[in-house]
Amino acid sequence: MKKVAALLVATMILGFSFVAMAEKSSEGVSTGGTVKIGYVDMNRALNEVREGKSAKAQLEADGRAKKQKLEIMQNEIKAMKEDLDKQKLILSKDALQQKEAQFQQKFYEMQKMTVDFEREFAEKEANLIKPIGMRLQTVIQKIGTDEGYTIIVPREMALYSLPGADLTDKVIKSFDGGK
Repeated sequence: MKKVAALLVATMILGFSFVAMAEKSSEGVSTGGTVKIGYVDMNRALNEVREGKSAKAQLEADGRAKKQKLEIMQNEIKAMKEDLDKQKLILSKDALQQKEAQFQQKFYEMQKMTVDFEREFAEKEANLIKPIGMRLQTVIQKIGTDEGYTIIVPREMALYSLPGADLTDKVIKSFDGGK
């Protein structure tokens, strides 16, 4: 509870300091006493720009293909387990150990494949999303400069804002229009 209160006080002090600093001139640029703050929902922007939709579709298609491979392997493992359970009492000790070793090997392969697929997916996602994010950042900076914003923050940082402070639609339109 004390930590939450301390964090709240620190946030308030930081906010008041920011407003005070913003009202003064910064690097020779005067704000004229007004502070203009906006926010952008980056997740929504990434998902709604044309390139983002295309990247998402590509990732989903790749994910479906990998999921099918895993489901096939899971079904094979399930069949192996059922076969092993049925034959437990009639197999010799050596044959049982051999079947159990085969089952464990197949299970290990599935786990490794799952980890590899997740790593590949994360890398592919980063490679597809990073350039879009960088272009979005450029668009946001241009809007900020052209329209005189003091600061534009990610939506997640805005605890409260006036209705007109959301620039997400404008960023999406500008990104897709090449403006």
